Amino acid sequence: MQKIYLQWLVLIAILGISIVLSACSSNEYQIMSEDSGGMDMVAEEASYSGVANRGMTSEKEMIEDTPASNDEPLSGATSERMVIYNAHLSLEVNDYHQSEAAIQDRVRGLGGFVIESSIYRSGEQQLHGNLVVKVPQKHFQAFLDDVESESVKVNERMISGNDVTEEYVDLESRLRSKRVVEKRLLAFMEAAENTEDLLKISSDLAKVQEEIERTLGRMNYLEKNVEFSTVTLYLQENKVNVPSIQGSNDLNTWEKSKSLFMASINNTITLFSGFIVLLIGLSPIFIPVTIIALFIIYKLRKRPKNTETL
Repeated sequence: MQKIYLQWLVLIAILGISIVLSACSSNEYQIMSEDSGGMDMVAEEASYSGVANRGMTSEKEMIEDTPASNDEPLSGATSERMVIYNAHLSLEVNDYHQSEAAIQDRVRGLGGFVIESSIYRSGEQQLHGNLVVKVPQKHFQAFLDDVESESVKVNERMISGNDVTEEYVDLESRLRSKRVVEKRLLAFMEAAENTEDLLKISSDLAKVQEEIERTLGRMNYLEKNVEFSTVTLYLQENKVNVPSIQGSNDLNTWEKSKSLFMASINNTITLFSGFIVLLIGLSPIFIPVTIIALFIIYKLRKRPKNTETL
């Protein structure tokens, strides 16, 4: 009985020691995890020299190993919805040139700029043209109202918006992740111990930095298009130009008469010149034919006439 009791005491003692050791290791792991901002980096750098044997650390592992920087807030552009606005207006105006100049002055006054301007004439009377401008989004609606109020008639008005908020937030998240990877790769590069590791890290770093530049470029494109709205204007002149009576100076009667007289003389000379060229050029045919024709006429006239006697 005492033997069984001693066996239970030993078993309980072993379990107690195991629990104590497990708790100690758990606390140690927790302490090391809280200080992973520096310790993990050192450990990773120390073991990076074996990259040829164990393979390159994946981007996902780098991001997971590095604590997220919660002190990096989203940009102010995403504090509200990001919408790219586009408008198309078809207007009739009294004077095309005057209206176009007024619109361009208005655009520059609002801090915008002109992207494209074209003009063409329909027949001999009306002028048409297209004007593409960029105006700050805060003045977008006011600009449309001003342009419409100064026109004779609005034939068409279309406004569209493209919400790019989710895309921009996603780009910001991806940019932060790429920054983390870039930081880790730079640290690995500084701690690289051989040329093979350095070349591998440099190649991966170049790819990450290229992705960062591409992401920044897309973000800048979205920011500019959100900040400035695009307005496409089609202008049609509503004015009919009545031609005026030409004066004597515009008619040029004497000059036109001299021109026609000289043209007639030149045409006559050209006609006779062509006839002479034709005659001389075909003389090898005309001369024999003329001689034969004259001979036949001569013989016919020399034939005696038969007279009838009653």
